[in-house]
Amino acid sequence: ISGPETVTTGAAFDVSWSSSIHGRDFITIVPAGAKEGDYGAYIRVGDKAEGRLTAPAEAGLYELRYVLSEGNRTQASAPIEVVGAEVTITGPEIVRAETPVEITWSQTINPNDFVTIVPTGAAEGSYANYIRTRSATSGELKAPSDSGLYEIRYILATGNKTLASAPLEVVDADAPLDDGAGLSVPATAAPGEVITVTWSGMVDSADQRIALARSNQPDFSWISAQAVGDAKTMDLKMPDEAGYFEVRYLDVSGRQVLGRSIVEVK
Repeated sequence: ISGPETVTTGAAFDVSWSSSIHGRDFITIVPAGAKEGDYGAYIRVGDKAEGRLTAPAEAGLYELRYVLSEGNRTQASAPIEVVGAEVTITGPEIVRAETPVEITWSQTINPNDFVTIVPTGAAEGSYANYIRTRSATSGELKAPSDSGLYEIRYILATGNKTLASAPLEVVDADAPLDDGAGLSVPATAAPGEVITVTWSGMVDSADQRIALARSNQPDFSWISAQAVGDAKTMDLKMPDEAGYFEVRYLDVSGRQVLGRSIVEVK
């Protein structure tokens, strides 16, 4: 029996054996020196001479074993070392409740691993809404409906072990968000009303705009947008229909939203 010398925790890897004695025999991976008859993750040999196993969640020294189904006797073994996986995960620091959360991770260890958002300090293995990593390194989750402090976690499917996490704060659905613009707008307005928008911050950018968008529009899509000049105030005409709209301070050149506030038109 043979396999790689080392493999990453939770990763799938190839293993091969010289011949199959009985189709119900199996290939397994166990800690080095495990008792005869012990087994971990396994595959039946069938009529094949190769297959794939999944490494355990804990790093250490292990053995690959060809085990006879009759009596669980080991016919062959090979050493293998399982090494810890290194994954980083990133996302926004703060989002509004029930809005999309764009998440990226450095690599996918196993296609069945998953990314989830849980309350800060949740028990190991906890999960809520999640996405499988598959072969991707980015994805989108919906923020929780309750405001508070949360964690974005990359979780190894084997053993539900957390490999990486990043903090996330969820605020109320209509809470203003600011990243240096100091944007200020009225909380409500009448249909068609002209409101005054002010801001305190500035960035060194060739293209800055104040944009009006529906609350669910993509960040760089808008109903109207006006270039920011030397002044720090602007009049903005609200839509004629009622609903929730968002005023955004955009750094178009740098593709950043430096401030956003919800205005309810009613």
